[in-house]
Amino acid sequence: MRKFSNFERLLEQDPTGTVMQYIYVGDTGELDQEAGETMLREYPEVVKAVFLHVVSDRPDPVVPPPKIINGRPVVFFRTYVGAAARAAQLGLMDEGGMMRVVAAAEEALGDLNRDSEKWADLNRDITLAYRTLSAESA
Repeated sequence: MRKFSNFERLLEQDPTGTVMQYIYVGDTGELDQEAGETMLREYPEVVKAVFLHVVSDRPDPVVPPPKIINGRPVVFFRTYVGAAARAAQLGLMDEGGMMRVVAAAEEALGDLNRDSEKWADLNRDITLAYRTLSAESA
């Protein structure tokens, strides 16, 4: 598993995790899930979370529920706004960072038809982001 081996090489720079901790971001299209889950099993002290982008050719793919491995979250997402909202909920990203992701995602889809599936996914996750803001300010 190449990605896990590369991660282990990276860890050689700081094997105790005192300087660096990691959040692994991958997708469900390759072996990223296996690599991320192995990281959590082998190195939970330095890997804070795994985020996996759900990629699919099918419209409206099923997004698996989050799970916990060694006390660390594995989060599945359709858009980077959804990932940012979950990261904010988990205390891994602040509100300002989350809102910058929202703005960048809206800009990236700017010219795309607003009725597209990508906009539907994004709007769903923007709603999640605003709920996250509301929950944090309550």
